[in-house]
Amino acid sequence: MAFVVTMFFSCQSKKTKSQGYLISEEAPIAEAFEVNLKYTDSGRLTAVLKTPKVLDYTNKSFGYHEFPDGIVLDIIDKEGKVSVVTSDYAISYQLTGLIDMRGNVDILTADSTHLQAEQLYWDKNINWVFTDYPYKSYMSDGNINEADGFDANQDFTILNSRSNDGLIFIEE
Repeated sequence: MAFVVTMFFSCQSKKTKSQGYLISEEAPIAEAFEVNLKYTDSGRLTAVLKTPKVLDYTNKSFGYHEFPDGIVLDIIDKEGKVSVVTSDYAISYQLTGLIDMRGNVDILTADSTHLQAEQLYWDKNINWVFTDYPYKSYMSDGNINEADGFDANQDFTILNSRSNDGLIFIEE
């Protein structure tokens, strides 16, 4: 009987007891629903994050927040112009400041530049975006660019693109 009881308990997932509750080590420490989070800097609204669901795994050794149902992020510059970033899924790593967005990543900048990609990283510590996946961008002047990856500052005033193919209008 002791052997059967030992086998039964050894097959269960690891759980810890905290204030009378059993908590799985794989479970998030918090969940939030229908989030509308506003970021400010020196009293100025800089961004608004909207998401249906956030899972908080900051209790892990490499803590992160997961957005399994996607995000809509409005980034507001100093002149009040808004750029919008959307994706089907995102994960934000606290220690590195890296945000990984996946699935139908779409960026519409305040100057009407439109970028579409399947995956995109944003390093919020150095304000740099990059991907090794194919992307397509539509510039406000009608130019179109397709490539197999790029890296750029978050304002897209510096852009390093790889294997370009596109349509560029030039005046004679």
